[in-house]
Amino acid sequence: MTKRRGHIAEILGLSLLSLVLCSCGGSSSSSGGPPPPPPPPPPLTITDTSPLPGAMLNQPYSVTLHAVNGTGALTWSIAPMSPTALFVTGLTIDPSSGVLSGTAGWGGGTAGFLATVKDSASHIASKSFLVGEFFPMQSPTPQSFTIREYGEVYPLFTITPNGGVPPFTFTVTGGAFPTGLRIDSNGMLRGSAIVRGNFVSAITIQDSFTPPETVPAQVSFSVLSPFLSVASSLPQSIPLNRPFSGRVVAVGGVPPYHYSLSGNLPAGLGSIDPNSGGLSGTPTSLGNSFFTVNVTDSDSPPSTASNSYSINVVTPLGRNDTVATATPISNGSFQASISPYIDPPSTPEPGDNDYYKIVSLSGAVVHVETLAQRLPFANLIDTVMEIVDGNGARLSDCRLPGATTTTYTSSCINDDIGGNPYTLDSALDFQVPGAPSTTTTFYVHVLDWRGDARPDMLYNLSVNGVNPPLSIQNASLLPGTRGVNYSQQLSTQSGNGTVSWSLASGSLPAGLAISSSGLISGVPTTDGTSSFTAQAADSGTPPQVVSVQESIQIVEPVKITSAAVFPDACVNKPYTFTMTKTGGLAPFTWGFNGFVIVPLNSSTGVWSGTPPYTGTFQGVADVIDATGNGDSQNTSLTVKTCP
Repeated sequence: MTKRRGHIAEILGLSLLSLVLCSCGGSSSSSGGPPPPPPPPPPLTITDTSPLPGAMLNQPYSVTLHAVNGTGALTWSIAPMSPTALFVTGLTIDPSSGVLSGTAGWGGGTAGFLATVKDSASHIASKSFLVGEFFPMQSPTPQSFTIREYGEVYPLFTITPNGGVPPFTFTVTGGAFPTGLRIDSNGMLRGSAIVRGNFVSAITIQDSFTPPETVPAQVSFSVLSPFLSVASSLPQSIPLNRPFSGRVVAVGGVPPYHYSLSGNLPAGLGSIDPNSGGLSGTPTSLGNSFFTVNVTDSDSPPSTASNSYSINVVTPLGRNDTVATATPISNGSFQASISPYIDPPSTPEPGDNDYYKIVSLSGAVVHVETLAQRLPFANLIDTVMEIVDGNGARLSDCRLPGATTTTYTSSCINDDIGGNPYTLDSALDFQVPGAPSTTTTFYVHVLDWRGDARPDMLYNLSVNGVNPPLSIQNASLLPGTRGVNYSQQLSTQSGNGTVSWSLASGSLPAGLAISSSGLISGVPTTDGTSSFTAQAADSGTPPQVVSVQESIQIVEPVKITSAAVFPDACVNKPYTFTMTKTGGLAPFTWGFNGFVIVPLNSSTGVWSGTPPYTGTFQGVADVIDATGNGDSQNTSLTVKTCP
């Protein structure tokens, strides 16, 4: 019995131990299902990229292909990419090493193949490759470049070898490039030469074949002076009777320069300085002058350039410090500068006083406003503006900024527009006083509140709402020719409604009449000068009436009276012949249409020169007078050989 109980206890103890062991180590399997499978290995992959290094025609070639993630030994093969694709004839691949080698021989251009690799586990990878086949590199033909100093050359010039495997490298190995020039990795010349002269440089070109090929190249440069040009450095208008000093500026070429002039300078400017291009003097006559300045530099051989100019001599505005010297304006925007009104100021003075004269019909509401603080550049002006009469007395027919009243009874002065943000500029609305359709003249006075202004302190004056009175635009009529149709239009500006013209006094030339639209027309029948007064009236209530005194001169028609067949001339001997005419009005202008064997003076009608050829030369000569009418004649000149 004792033995049996011990055996049972032993069995129970083992069972209990088994239960304990099971409860401690079996927790993971008790959640259910088998563990997840491991991830698959990465695929077999060819790592080289296409295109492969270039091959040289009929030259040994060797490139190794590579693969990763294979199992055991690799086996390589190549095949055409397609039945029609160019194959890398002459190249084979070693099955075990992946070395693509052989002698390229497909005749140039780009060929391709499909590479396949297989590992010991029968994994397979394929990839297409392209290989360019190039001809052996040869030196390019020596190149010569003509460039200008300080002139950009890129991308005008490129050095390119014949054959070779790109990309190439370029190295200057002999001589020297002009300072400022360089050659980049593409063989392009870049930069700008900053020195004149002739340069010869040696360049070594290396390609990307294995082993690299190198060839020499030669390039030469002729660096000339910059192109010569003449700048537009003169003003288009200058004031009458004011000293002027300016200079024609030449650019480029090789200084020093020599200046010459053709045409006419404004009277009073003298002549151009041949060494500096300077012009100076005091213009004495109003009007436009046209001239051309020619410049020759000191290069060898010298370069030449020219520029044409027009200078208009105008009446200076003068100062407008008082009502008597006010600047006439109307609707628009006008720029001015605030500056002390004594030139130069001998004592501290208040700011400038600028006066502007405006003429308008009564009843118009004229808005005037300064812009200084609001200009797009820094400006320290604090303007004050008032409206005064011809005696300088301030008027009281204004509305101030911000007012909404329809009456205009405020004193006509304003310092600041105000508002938010606060504006130091000035503005006024002025209702022009006076009986209906009458003309009123008033003056806008602008001054600087602080009196610290300088000439560089600018402001704009904006004016709108002016109803200008009726006025006549043109005040002189052209002369006419007896028996020839005449037509000249009188015209007005501003006014109300329709404008009607009439003859107020005097008489028009016989045969001419004036229409209600202001057209003077007809066929004059009598020579002489007729004076008259033309009158224009608009349709306002009451109408505005303005008049102008005019005169028209009628002259006999111009007629060429010289012989159509000119006196004979002798070849290579001086010849002179003067054409004659009757009638007309000076000045006269002569012309000729045909082969000019001897020059014609257009002002005098004189043919003068030495004919270089024999023969009979024909053409049409003509003359035009101040009326714009003229006469023409078929002419003939025979040039002979004289003893």
